[in-house]
Amino acid sequence: MNKLAEHDELGNAAAHFFKSGNVLRNKKSDRLIPLKKLLPKTWRGTKIEYDLWYSFDEGKIHGYVYTDVMTKFVYIRPASFRHALDTMRLAASGEITEAGEKKFKDIADNNEDKYRLRPTSDQHDFVIFLAGTNILDKVTDWPKVERAIKQGAKLKCHPLTSPTVYQHLLHKYGAENVIGKKISGKDILDRAAIVGCCENSEMGIAALAKGKTVYLFGKNDQWCTYTAIYRAIEKNGRLSADRLKAVLSSNISGLIAVGDRNQQDKIHGFFEQYTGVEHVPPRSFSDRVQQSVVANS
Repeated sequence: MNKLAEHDELGNAAAHFFKSGNVLRNKKSDRLIPLKKLLPKTWRGTKIEYDLWYSFDEGKIHGYVYTDVMTKFVYIRPASFRHALDTMRLAASGEITEAGEKKFKDIADNNEDKYRLRPTSDQHDFVIFLAGTNILDKVTDWPKVERAIKQGAKLKCHPLTSPTVYQHLLHKYGAENVIGKKISGKDILDRAAIVGCCENSEMGIAALAKGKTVYLFGKNDQWCTYTAIYRAIEKNGRLSADRLKAVLSSNISGLIAVGDRNQQDKIHGFFEQYTGVEHVPPRSFSDRVQQSVVANS
């Protein structure tokens, strides 16, 4: 197990299996492996780690984290609330390019399930995509969710939902209001008019690109994988498609796409923007970062 943990990275089949159990990942995620190989192992003495989140609330940078997004992007960010949000807000206020427009359209037209899930023809007008079991209660604003259920919302279980939590949801909210974890989220999303999620989820980003109405159901004091993106693209209380297009156009956002030209230059440019920031490796135990949180997206 220690050996597996030391190689917890994108494309490591064993690591993915132990994280997701009996739910397999979409094979299209494999096209991101060449991108992962372009990432440096460290930057200015700090680690670059996969699919987790930690932060130190100060101006220094103690490390970087990355995750795979929609089988289309690798998303890199500093392990710092402040720097991650500042960078994304700067990206969201930038110019919209032709390349950014194309990426936005590609998300709208060609989104995929992150996991291998069962196709469905079911249709629900209002769907809330829940977080996985390990962070579900931590990040979810349940009173807001329950108000939405009274207005007709259905709950789509995350593929990484435990049987115990699934049974609890059925008992509390009724089977008619809960969609199983192995049902395709993509199919449900495509047919919905209103989409909800927490900031751990890429589904709200995909929904915005598809022209859906998007609401967030996370706790404001919790920071998740995509918090910086969601908060940066918000404008006048709503998520802005134009600000998302600007993020997709940006060379500093940390979103590196499969089809990007000069991928290595974009990755290097992302890290170079933090040259003037002091980098301090965090304390570690057995070569693992302390206070880390698995990012369940």
